[in-house]
Amino acid sequence: MPFRVLRHRRALPEFLQLPPKVRAIYERAIRRMSLDPFASGPGYAVAQLSPPPGVVSPIWSMKVGGYRMFFVVDGDTVKIGGFGARAGFYRKLSRAKELVRKG
Repeated sequence: MPFRVLRHRRALPEFLQLPPKVRAIYERAIRRMSLDPFASGPGYAVAQLSPPPGVVSPIWSMKVGGYRMFFVVDGDTVKIGGFGARAGFYRKLSRAKELVRKG
């Protein structure tokens, strides 16, 4: 079953601020996410994170060198929440509340 991939409104500007080589790896990885969002691949690793308070859905991180992307999987949809350098990145996880479908 293929997954749809959507981005939070703040994710695109953050993505465009990444170094070109890092963006290229993420572009390939995001294309592959439609088949299996939980699989690591060449140049990137996927891992589950501890969710912030108030979020019960699993949150996932995709690591490329010193950069991170986080996402949630909601049914057949992968929702990308943000990108950034590792330093300070995890503060962005509060956006996860906006990505998860309301009851």
